[in-house]
Amino acid sequence: MKIVHIISGLGVGGAETLLLNLALESRTAGDKHVVISLSPLDVMAERLRAAGVEVKFLGMRPGAPNPLLLVKLARWIVETRPDVVQTWMYHGDIFGGVAALLARLMFRVRGTRQKFALVWGIHRTEVPTPKVGRFLHSLARIGALTSNQMPDSVICCANASYKAHVAYGYAPARMRVIHNGFDVHKFVPDAAARAALLDALDLPSRSILVGIVGRSNPAKDYDNFLRAAALLRQRVSDCRFVMVGKDVDASNTTLARRMSELGLTGVCHMLGARSDLHRLMPAFDILCLSSRTEGLPTVVGEAMACGVPCVVTDVGDTGQLVGDTGLVVPPRDPVKLAHALEEMATLSLEQRKKLGNLARERIVESFSISVCWQKYREMYATLLRAKGVSR
Repeated sequence: MKIVHIISGLGVGGAETLLLNLALESRTAGDKHVVISLSPLDVMAERLRAAGVEVKFLGMRPGAPNPLLLVKLARWIVETRPDVVQTWMYHGDIFGGVAALLARLMFRVRGTRQKFALVWGIHRTEVPTPKVGRFLHSLARIGALTSNQMPDSVICCANASYKAHVAYGYAPARMRVIHNGFDVHKFVPDAAARAALLDALDLPSRSILVGIVGRSNPAKDYDNFLRAAALLRQRVSDCRFVMVGKDVDASNTTLARRMSELGLTGVCHMLGARSDLHRLMPAFDILCLSSRTEGLPTVVGEAMACGVPCVVTDVGDTGQLVGDTGLVVPPRDPVKLAHALEEMATLSLEQRKKLGNLARERIVESFSISVCWQKYREMYATLLRAKGVSR
């Protein structure tokens, strides 16, 4: 099966990482992937090429699309002769969808019988409001208005995303949920990781490491986390807080000031963005997610795959992901978050280890990349059969 992926850019994000993992998972089966990035953003390009993926850049700039570039994109689709055109996120869905329609027209003009399925991908929970971005909001609106005609199917990464977009006007008959998969071969338990991190941070062995991973952004609600951490420290003094993510470092004066106000100076360790999360996460005793909004949070699935029990806010499909292997509390409630963290922190090491083992089993059985790719491929095959094509 040959699949053309059209994505807004190749930065480091959840959608881009999923695309890479799907390509890696499927290459042994002989499936071929071609990735077309609308923008010049190329951080993930070499990793995709190393996975055997052909990568192209359209060179689109911010703002209204250049019609000539849409024609060029359509010609690339025609040259590739795909079985599936899979688009990613609103920019990819709309611009890629229009280009796919042009490509179908080009095939007809040439008298070529090439049928392919067009599948959109939605990778955010909430529909963007004009305040988030007028252009992004306009793309989502166009998506809702054309979702019953343009794509053959629309994939949402979470049930919460499905509900929000159907409520906004997306055609429910075209929508389906395929949860993101997690790399259970890269993210694995590591008994030596904890001692290594304690040593790097110069912390005593009795420390209980509570990790949080996420960029500095209001959606991640670091204030909720820090307020809960301050309450937790009053009850469990051995807790130390390891904070990882873009702009979560010493240069973030807002976070540093808030820590000082809450009496957390010296017990919070801001490590900034890291490229070695698969080595860092197994060191945590607990992973905390304090977000106000999520779809299916990648960091929670990766922590679970590492055998780390999680305390999370009930946003998006996070509760469904964690199941009974961790604790789930309402968002924006630092008191309940602190109580849940205390409950987890005061378990014995063996009790937390048992929860961690159950967490990994849950990811392997229900949320692995292998399971995710199988669902994608089965959906592609079903859509193609409906067009009289067998793959």
